[in-house]
Amino acid sequence: MLQILRNKAQSTVIQAIVVVIALVFVFWGVGANMMNKREAAITVNGEEISFQDYQLAYDRTYERTASQFGGTLPKGLAETLGLKQSVINQLVQNALLRQGANAMGIIVSQEEIQNTINTMVQFQDGPGFSMDKYKALLAANRLTPHKFETNMRFEMLSEKTIKDIGKFAALTSDFEVEELYRQDNEKVSVIYSVFSPENFTESVVVDDEELATWFETAKDNYKSEAQMKLRFLDFSFAEVGKKISIDDAQVQAYYDANIAQFTTPEKRRARHILIKAGAEDSEEVHKEKRQRAQELVTLANTTDDFASLATEYSEGPSKTNGGELGYFTKEQMVPTFSDAVYAMEVGQISDVVKTDFGYHIIKLEDITPASTSELNDVKDVILSLLQNKEAQPLAFQLANAAYEGIIGAGSLNAYAEANTDQQVTVTDYFPKSQPPAGLSLDGEFLDKAFSLNAGELSSLIKTSSGYFIIFADDLKEPETPALEAVLEQATKDFIAGKAEEAAKKAAETMLEELQGGKSFADAALSLGTEVKDSGFLGRRDNTESTFPASLLDQVFRLTQKEPLPQQPAPVSGDFYVFAFQERQIPEIVAKENLEKYRQALLNSKQQELLAAYISNLEKNAEVTIHSNL
Repeated sequence: MLQILRNKAQSTVIQAIVVVIALVFVFWGVGANMMNKREAAITVNGEEISFQDYQLAYDRTYERTASQFGGTLPKGLAETLGLKQSVINQLVQNALLRQGANAMGIIVSQEEIQNTINTMVQFQDGPGFSMDKYKALLAANRLTPHKFETNMRFEMLSEKTIKDIGKFAALTSDFEVEELYRQDNEKVSVIYSVFSPENFTESVVVDDEELATWFETAKDNYKSEAQMKLRFLDFSFAEVGKKISIDDAQVQAYYDANIAQFTTPEKRRARHILIKAGAEDSEEVHKEKRQRAQELVTLANTTDDFASLATEYSEGPSKTNGGELGYFTKEQMVPTFSDAVYAMEVGQISDVVKTDFGYHIIKLEDITPASTSELNDVKDVILSLLQNKEAQPLAFQLANAAYEGIIGAGSLNAYAEANTDQQVTVTDYFPKSQPPAGLSLDGEFLDKAFSLNAGELSSLIKTSSGYFIIFADDLKEPETPALEAVLEQATKDFIAGKAEEAAKKAAETMLEELQGGKSFADAALSLGTEVKDSGFLGRRDNTESTFPASLLDQVFRLTQKEPLPQQPAPVSGDFYVFAFQERQIPEIVAKENLEKYRQALLNSKQQELLAAYISNLEKNAEVTIHSNL
């Protein structure tokens, strides 16, 4: 139906129908979202969640995610990450938790809400809570104290419910904890061989007839890309935002509420020497390693070349760089290590510092103090963020009005001639992989543009950067070249394919010989491949091993009785054949080593219980999502 309307836009009757549809769309469709009509965005068992509440939740999630990318999400990333669905799911689950809390008699008192608000850093001014700052920040975010405190009640009620449900999973047996510890710290070693296609390339013979036959099956891989020639109207939030006035109070409020975005924490640069000793090592080993580390402290304090000592004695991966760790914040290192570094002066060498990795001797090289950008330095950034946010409903209204105008005028050209202030962007032919500047990151725009037929007008398109209306001037269909036109590349691909087949076949032959009882050394010798030893592999932190981390799951499933995988394992084009050698089960030498595993197991049980509880609520819930979401 929409296609008929677009293709027949010149018809007077059709134009009238479309105008009526557009008006209904404005006042009852997306317009309902923007104009905050009575319709609910989401209904959960009769409880309504307004479009305003949805938008506030979405904005918080968007801004929190954007802060990880310097304040603005790259185009299309919000959709790729599924932010909208994530917010909908969270709002539904929170509503179900609140309803569950009511059923269980869980409440949040007004006093609890006030105490929480009084301690929130956003509302502090000097020694304590500031009512003026509280009201100003809420006003800047279009919230009344009643609305904010209601939202706080909902959130705190959800948190209380989660905690109370978690109490039902408060026990973990010693057996479970010890088993988790052993599984997490066990190590396995394998011997292996690698069959790489590049070792078989020279043995591939190119036969012209075979190449031609192969090309018939692969020729679609060499097709040229489809190319589009477009005209479009751009209602981006950035452009529309330039027309919106933001006062200094709004900028100040955003700055105050999001000060962490503009703060760079203190960073320190250090070198270290690591003497490895893990939880699986005996007390005797720890005593020996601790003594060696103590001797290195003495040695380090008698020389100016700490880097050379690290290169010679360290057992960590940074030894090749003289123990260099670069700049890091306090939170980026394990607490014991960070506490030591952040208590030192530049040039100082620490005493022995113990972590789960072993024993460290640290030298502090430099300190970069923490800093907070002044408001004037980030004012333009904040202004742009606030304008873009305010621009979203206005951009829709402008784009929708333009779409009505195009339908009414009969074509994009006619509309542009009558509205000379409206700029139409015109492109030359381009493939999807090489779009014009400014469109390279907007996957939604490109997907829609390349779904159009020549001479077709799109509907109103919403992307993460704004709204668009696209007209496809022309389309060049993909073309399949003759073999002669791509002979060089096709020959390379043919050889690469044959070499990969040969590498896989050799790996399969070796595995068959091993399964038949042949020793690993003899099988490798007969196929002319090298035998390698992985050394003991843990489930994590195998930086000194060249064995692929992607194969660890398979390796840890091997046993003495079943020492071989079912088939060779492909990794980055190579094929691996490996066989179990030995499993190292750690002993539990100290009960304190188990506490983090007990807590991890308890957290896992609580999460499983909560997930099951929410899943059961969702299964029996009546949830309605507005079509505009």
